[in-house]
Amino acid sequence: MPLLFAGWLSSIVTQAHPFRLDSLGMEKKDGKLFVLHRVEQGQTLYSLVRKYNTTVQAIKDANPGMAENFRYDQVVRVPAGNLSRKEEKAVTKALKQEEKELKREEREVKQETVKEANSGIHQVEPGQTLYSLAARYGVSMDDVRKWNNLSSDHIVSGQPLIVSEKAWRVREPLAKPVTVPAHRSDSSADMARTSRNDSPKTERPSPPRTNSAPREEPARPSETDRPATEPTTSVPSEPRIIRPGDTGPLPNPGGNARRVSEIGLAEIIENSNSSNKYLGLHRTVPVGTLVLVRNDMNQQSIWVKIIGRLPDTSVNDKVIVKISARAFEKLSPVDRRFRAEVSYLAP
Repeated sequence: MPLLFAGWLSSIVTQAHPFRLDSLGMEKKDGKLFVLHRVEQGQTLYSLVRKYNTTVQAIKDANPGMAENFRYDQVVRVPAGNLSRKEEKAVTKALKQEEKELKREEREVKQETVKEANSGIHQVEPGQTLYSLAARYGVSMDDVRKWNNLSSDHIVSGQPLIVSEKAWRVREPLAKPVTVPAHRSDSSADMARTSRNDSPKTERPSPPRTNSAPREEPARPSETDRPATEPTTSVPSEPRIIRPGDTGPLPNPGGNARRVSEIGLAEIIENSNSSNKYLGLHRTVPVGTLVLVRNDMNQQSIWVKIIGRLPDTSVNDKVIVKISARAFEKLSPVDRRFRAEVSYLAP
């Protein structure tokens, strides 16, 4: 969904616009313009109504399911109803222009990626991470670590990295020759078989037969004569302990617990490349809960610990969970997002 930052609009609506734009900027959804406002400490629903000269119902309609009690750092969509027709056209035009610029930048990045992929060497630029480079070149983070002898995910600007297996093999020393055990030729095998077949066979004499009387087997005790066996008591198995990073299935709910599952998109938590933990963000799951995230495409699954709330913004409309880079690498080392099923046990 096109998102326009405040810097793009400052020259368009600063003088004529009756309210000050939030630093997050504006977006267009279903043909309507909205201001994206990040809630500050102490702000309430009614303070936003006064700030943007709108109504409580208008803000509620723009944010379905939103509670009246705001939380700090929450992003709220506010209708930009005070824009004149001229300003609205200017904003729409700026949004389209930004979308064109983004597409142009994407084309340039793809062309540069193809060029660097041919050489197999990438020069790290400011802000790039090991995960972003692995996703860019369609390889796994484990491969990049192996090709460059990295002991961690930390990389620095200006560092050259091998990003293709072809470039890595060219730079690796020649592998040691593999010795294959010699096999006998067909002729020698045939000779061996012939010699075995031509050797004289000696028959063993059969033991003498004796006409002995048949043995009488002792009578088996009847079922009533057998001593009663003591009933065996089954020892209940210990409950399985689940930890973040495990790949086991969801255990059977016991007691009053129930299984909860939902399907949607999974994305990576921004700026989580430095963490080696398996963490996640979710809208409703209580903080501290372990949830099982499964990639519907490759059926890989992993347990992550929920550490916070997923921001309720338009860009996250179809996203049900965000996970750390370490967990994302295990489930989807190439794609930026994937269709996932999130399951957990709730009381």
